[in-house]
Amino acid sequence: MSRRQDGAFEYDAFVSYSHAWDKDLAKAFQNRLQTFDRPWYRPRSLKLFRDETNLAASPHLWAEIERGLARSRWLVLMASPAAAASPWVRAEIHWWLTHRSVDTLLIAWTEGTLVWDPGRRTFDWSRTDALPHEELAHAFTDEPRWVDLRWLRHQGGATAADPRLIECAAEFVAPLTGRSKDELIGDHLRQHRRTVRTVRATIAVLTTLLLTAVAGGITAYDQRNEALAQTLVAQSRQLVAEARSIQDTQPDLARQLLVQAYRLAPTAEATGALVESGALPRVIRAPGSTRAAAYSSQGVLALAGGEVGLLEPTTGGPLTPLDVPQGYPTAVAFSADGHLLAVGTREGEVRLFDVASGRRPSSVSVTSATAGPVNTLVFTTDGKLFVLADKGGTVLDAKDPSHPAPIGPLPGATVAASPTGNLIATQQEEGVLSLWAVSATAQLRLSATVTTPPVGGMFPSFQYVAFSANGQVLALGSRDNRVRLWDVADPAHPVVRPDLQVKSTLGVVAVAFSPDGTTLATAGDQGVVELWNVSDPTRPRSGARLGGHAVSVDALAFGPGGRTLASVSSDVPRSGSPPANDTVRLWPLSGDERSSAVVNLPLAGGYPPAFSPDSSLLASGIPTQVWRVDGRNGPRLESTLETYRIGGQAVAFGPDGHTVTSGIPAVTWDTTDPARPNLLTSGVSRSDGAQAIAFSPSLPIVAMGSLGKPVQLWDIADRARPTLLATLDDTSPVHQALGFSSDGELLATLSGHGSVRLWSVREHAQPTTEGKIEISGAAANSLAFGPHGRTLLVGDDHGSVTSWNLDRPGRPRRLGTSDRHTGAVEGLAYHPGGALAASAGEDGLIRLWAVGDLARLVEVTSLSDGNSLASAVSLAFSPDGRRLAGSGTRGVQLWTVDQTAILRRLCAESIPITRGQWAQYQPGRDYDPPCA
Repeated sequence: MSRRQDGAFEYDAFVSYSHAWDKDLAKAFQNRLQTFDRPWYRPRSLKLFRDETNLAASPHLWAEIERGLARSRWLVLMASPAAAASPWVRAEIHWWLTHRSVDTLLIAWTEGTLVWDPGRRTFDWSRTDALPHEELAHAFTDEPRWVDLRWLRHQGGATAADPRLIECAAEFVAPLTGRSKDELIGDHLRQHRRTVRTVRATIAVLTTLLLTAVAGGITAYDQRNEALAQTLVAQSRQLVAEARSIQDTQPDLARQLLVQAYRLAPTAEATGALVESGALPRVIRAPGSTRAAAYSSQGVLALAGGEVGLLEPTTGGPLTPLDVPQGYPTAVAFSADGHLLAVGTREGEVRLFDVASGRRPSSVSVTSATAGPVNTLVFTTDGKLFVLADKGGTVLDAKDPSHPAPIGPLPGATVAASPTGNLIATQQEEGVLSLWAVSATAQLRLSATVTTPPVGGMFPSFQYVAFSANGQVLALGSRDNRVRLWDVADPAHPVVRPDLQVKSTLGVVAVAFSPDGTTLATAGDQGVVELWNVSDPTRPRSGARLGGHAVSVDALAFGPGGRTLASVSSDVPRSGSPPANDTVRLWPLSGDERSSAVVNLPLAGGYPPAFSPDSSLLASGIPTQVWRVDGRNGPRLESTLETYRIGGQAVAFGPDGHTVTSGIPAVTWDTTDPARPNLLTSGVSRSDGAQAIAFSPSLPIVAMGSLGKPVQLWDIADRARPTLLATLDDTSPVHQALGFSSDGELLATLSGHGSVRLWSVREHAQPTTEGKIEISGAAANSLAFGPHGRTLLVGDDHGSVTSWNLDRPGRPRRLGTSDRHTGAVEGLAYHPGGALAASAGEDGLIRLWAVGDLARLVEVTSLSDGNSLASAVSLAFSPDGRRLAGSGTRGVQLWTVDQTAILRRLCAESIPITRGQWAQYQPGRDYDPPCA
């Protein structure tokens, strides 16, 4: 603010808001401020910024915002839950507090909750949701000035003469001018009367001219902004398409393009691509000419080439290199517990390293094992080490790694050994594969021979012969582009299983089984890796194709749980790549499909995953397990809760954050120490476990029901003695068929006839029926309330998701629908921010929806790996809005949906886009790397 010569003040202000309806409030407030224009002050610049609308107005968004902030002396924050969750609003506040005084930040409270705690001299963050906690937690030492504009939202608009609006405007103008509010209002009223008399004399002439000019100017301005917005949206969508086309061959560049696409315009396509970006492979430069790879049970990857390199499991960064002074490393293998690493060399040596200490591996022993190069190493579960070579091999007893002792020799041309240590395969002549039973003392007995096609002479045979982890399936690849499978559970009588047809020109060059033996990876000579579901070897099924390598794959290795596959190739470097070197692609997987999930919990489930209010814990599974999923040190099992239903039970965390409830009748645990949950209702005789459960957000009431039984309402104000309040007639609970509205006064349930029943639930009163939702031609199957107001999503048995407005429960109003699923919608979840929703269908797909406009549900993406959860999938967003959890009969998976966190990860996992790449994908724009 500055003082002019005539005594008037001028000021600059930057108004930041997030929701579309806040634009009307901001405009009304702006108009009111501008009426205080003489004689004391006038607004020189009052800039309005909305994080969604203006995002499409400039390709250099943050730079423009920064310029606007730098020119402003005041920041006016239109405070609401949406603004608190907006990364742009949070960034503006961070900038302001870094470059300006907190005294120049003014708050206009438009929605949500705002509570000042005078004792702590800060906001009560357990109740305040209209302000960003992280940015403002320590900003204020005294209660700041704010103006409550929530009344204006529900007023249907206010006139400029509304005294409440004048008073609110004066509240803000007072600090800008240094004058009292009463003085400003008095000056305003006197000036207003003088202005009215003057204006009436000329208004007739000016009105026509003014309206014409303004209408033309507004139209031109709106058309220009609309054209810019459409251009940026189109460019954003184009970049998403470009990123998808190169996601396997150039994943680093694809990550950069996705960040730039979202930067230009946060379209549904860009948002969906960000969520799915977890499925992109990571590319790591391998040491020397890598020909072997192995994973430890802790996820450490060992690569053998000109040297031996170890890669850390979470970041893929290099660990301390191993010292192999003699010979060229040719093979690597980890012991079952992951504490020992065996390295074979071209000179026939086997070196054992202690890698239990992580970053400080130490040499334990060196053994001369064979007369020729070591082709492959196999650690068995009982501590033996099989050393395979062209000219014979040996079996070592490695229980004492400092003195590994030879047990017995292996014949030449041994091409594979079972991880169980009881079977080996040799190929001493073309077209014949021999199976040998191995005794505890390494005595060999020929079990059977099978006729095989020629494997070819271009690649070493040990690369394309492999046993499954349990030793019961043998796979052999050949140059006729087929993989033969045998069931060797009875080694004396191998059973032929159906062949796998691989797409290649020179045959199969590598095969590998996942640790559980249900997935087989095969590689041809063209750099394509194919996945196969062999959980039933009699009916193998093709899965994902991974096509990122430029030339033949040299080695394959599955990580723990089969969640990652490493493929190694001596790729020819592309333009702009580092010098020629072998590359390793790390593929995120779930079974035989690619996966964008960030966490996989080994829980047999199907019941809704229950997050604690702080999002750090998740409870689900059969039996119910409590896992820590706060993102630090990976997921960790804390405890197992007693389960009262053979088929499992639904559980839910209470609003207090440490009470877990199930039933029926209602039982509660105190999980203040999640590793030692304390059963509070020890005197309650349980008869069943709930199939569906929901807490009221405002009352100590929980709704729960079991299959074939009506929904019950329980009062748990006394956690040790829950009290049955009511039993609701004509209700049929399934996993996600219960829900309270955000105010806690409305409960939605399913009826036995496929409709949705709406109940009024109030304290000290029996619930009453308020209304019913009928789905024409279909039966409701799942439901989810929105976080704000009374919006309800309903999924039906025909695959449709429908949105409803329940402001008048007796007359539900249908807003929009989508029928993208081809089977019943089993699971539904609403994001706590209100902009996203998720649905899980009987078709095995989990779909994300943009629900900002409930009349038009826009599909954001269909999550890869969602179908790996199998059937009965339930969904839940974490209360902090950062993750989506899906629970199915095969486990629980978590996806990251926090765009800010995803953008940060994409930048961290990729190198910056080069000037040449920028010119190719962003022609005509100044070089401005998105991750700079």
